[in-house]
Amino acid sequence: MKIYISIPITGHDIEEVKERADILKQIISSDSNEVITPFDVCADKDKPYSHYMGRDIEALLDCDAIFMAEGWQSSKGCNLEHHAAVLYDKHVFTEIVLKDSKAVLL
Repeated sequence: MKIYISIPITGHDIEEVKERADILKQIISSDSNEVITPFDVCADKDKPYSHYMGRDIEALLDCDAIFMAEGWQSSKGCNLEHHAAVLYDKHVFTEIVLKDSKAVLL
């Protein structure tokens, strides 16, 4: 399954968010899960917000599912990604549970 990680970025320290996204990616990744973060999608710097959101939505639509990271409800970008995921019938996950040393998405 190809999974897009939706994570609040705007208003947060970018390096901390990148680190958090990488940790989530490591936890969720497996032989059967390919995981994409917003930082994998667009490494460009100093582009307008619309550029990043457009690239993120494009990447999301190429995925089977979305994982909504903690705090997503307070992020306009994450809410947009959530609405797009629901509209396009993507699996939506909001929790990670470790079971037998493996990440299980709920």
